Amino acid sequence: MSKAAEDTLEKVSAEFEAEVLSDLEAGRAETLAKVEAMRKETSEAVAKILETSIKQAEAVKRQIIGAAELEARNTQLKSLESAVNDSFDLATKEIASSSGAPYEKAISGLIQEGLDVIGARAKVFCSSKDAKVVTSVIKKLGNKARVALEDEPVETMGGVVLTTPDGSVRFDNTFEARLERMRPTLRKEVAAILTGSS
Repeated sequence: MSKAAEDTLEKVSAEFEAEVLSDLEAGRAETLAKVEAMRKETSEAVAKILETSIKQAEAVKRQIIGAAELEARNTQLKSLESAVNDSFDLATKEIASSSGAPYEKAISGLIQEGLDVIGARAKVFCSSKDAKVVTSVIKKLGNKARVALEDEPVETMGGVVLTTPDGSVRFDNTFEARLERMRPTLRKEVAAILTGSS
């Protein structure tokens, strides 16, 4: 092969090599840029996934803690309600077993309170157990009021029910009714005593 052909071939070969190396370098740079972009994109995606996972974990944690606190509060309220009911039951038993002058004074107060609501003329109903005490209290009222004890007993542990003579107005002043009317206030007081937050 001649020197001119050899030089031409070498020149073409060098140009081709330079062109291939340039294309390879451009491809390498483009690939590196794509890899870097993918790495950045992947990093951002991983960060978002981690952030979302942390938020979800926090939400689940708050939900679990909230549910546990709610359950504990419900258990505490049930226990407190049970203790309050036990206190009411005990008070009811003590009231039912009362007797003597303090009991007569209590019945007198209940009748007077009923007369204040109903008026000076009233029919009085009570349990058969309280008939004697109620009769005594009515006699002591004398001419201050026109009160008649009815023969029909009411089922109660104590106290009285008063009505107007025509029965149109009724005032239940039995121990159970009074306790029920006072229950919300008493519940708060008993709960405060039981929890020590008085």
